[in-house]
Amino acid sequence: MVDALVSGASVERRAGSSPVLGTYNGGLTLLEKMVKSPFLFVNLKVDLIIFPLITTEFNQQRLDYLLSLYGMSKQQLLSHLNQGRVKKLTLEDIDGQEIKVSVLKRIDEIFHKGLPYYLDFTSLPIDRNSKVLFRKKRFHSSLTIEDKRIVDSFESLKSLLDGYRVLTDTESKEYNFKGTSSINEDPRLVADSMRSHLLPDNDIKDHKKYLQEIIKNLANLNVYVFEFIETWNKRDKSTIDGFYLDPNVIVLKRQKSYKREIFTLAHEIGHYLLGVEEVESLDMSRVDKSRVGNKVERWCNDFAFYLIAGKSVDELDKFNDYSEDLNDAIDKLSTTTHISRMAWYTKMAYENRMPIPKYHYIIKQLEDENEAKQQELKKELDNKPSSPRSPKPIISPLYLETMQYAYYNGLISESVFCEKLRIPKNKLEKYL
Repeated sequence: MVDALVSGASVERRAGSSPVLGTYNGGLTLLEKMVKSPFLFVNLKVDLIIFPLITTEFNQQRLDYLLSLYGMSKQQLLSHLNQGRVKKLTLEDIDGQEIKVSVLKRIDEIFHKGLPYYLDFTSLPIDRNSKVLFRKKRFHSSLTIEDKRIVDSFESLKSLLDGYRVLTDTESKEYNFKGTSSINEDPRLVADSMRSHLLPDNDIKDHKKYLQEIIKNLANLNVYVFEFIETWNKRDKSTIDGFYLDPNVIVLKRQKSYKREIFTLAHEIGHYLLGVEEVESLDMSRVDKSRVGNKVERWCNDFAFYLIAGKSVDELDKFNDYSEDLNDAIDKLSTTTHISRMAWYTKMAYENRMPIPKYHYIIKQLEDENEAKQQELKKELDNKPSSPRSPKPIISPLYLETMQYAYYNGLISESVFCEKLRIPKNKLEKYL
């Protein structure tokens, strides 16, 4: 008798009979696809953790597609799979018509597609222009596997939302201001001309509300902004701050400081205006030699700074070099604008108005100061009763609207609506 551990599912063993489950692809049940054994049958509700010797047929072409998308060879895949293993896997274990389910689960821990993805034998429409990892071979920064997975997940989400828009007859391919600027234009002048379209009219002091208002204004321009949050205990963390995907997607990583996130969003808006895709894995409020030398990155940084600073930048123009008076001015500017002290000093360093050694010294002081504040905050949280609530990403009004159209037209259920937007079911009415 084959034994197995099944999490959150009812288990029934019937020797020699066929599994009775909803049909999967080609008339076969999902369990028949997965388990070439008549001994164990499961009422499948969640992922399975199955006896490691059980094998299944799988779609090798789908694995090859993922490897091509991630720029990964099978030897590199094996290297990742064999981390921490005593008995190493070989090419024979991942190459062929059948694969151990335990190995397939290890593969999916890298790509996060879900086991049914590999068991689907329908062909994939391989359009090299549909994925930025195919379209753009060279990025400004070296991307990790987790970076690529995040990029792919948001591209897949955007494709899904595009499908909803088509099916509900609400599709719009008008992307206001996209690609209307050039790196030959003065970023300050462009920022001045775009400010009324992007920034809130009223003077909002709260940094999160300010960020939300920019996201709302971008939704009015038919631009999606997605935010993702990485928990403190996540094993593989991304190096991404944010990225822009053609034609109308900006993705942001939740930061400890909303000022930094605002700057990142403004930087990605610069990419949108230029019509130049990029995945950013560097802190864009810091001086970096490759970024200074990259005309697109420099333009987007300058645009972001001028967009947020507005007329306050005139205060900085009073200083041609470093002095103690500059420190006082930046302290004041950082409290009256949505730009951090680090970003103000970085602007001075970009323009060679302060010595780089002094800049690095000040940045180190600011980092130590921020770290001390984070430690104090952590102590305060540790002393408070634990809360089951986890942080929720900011929801773009455009994303919400698309999901509402899908729901009202019967394309998705209440469960899917809540799952995608990460909202509790008892709050559903608030979003409809």
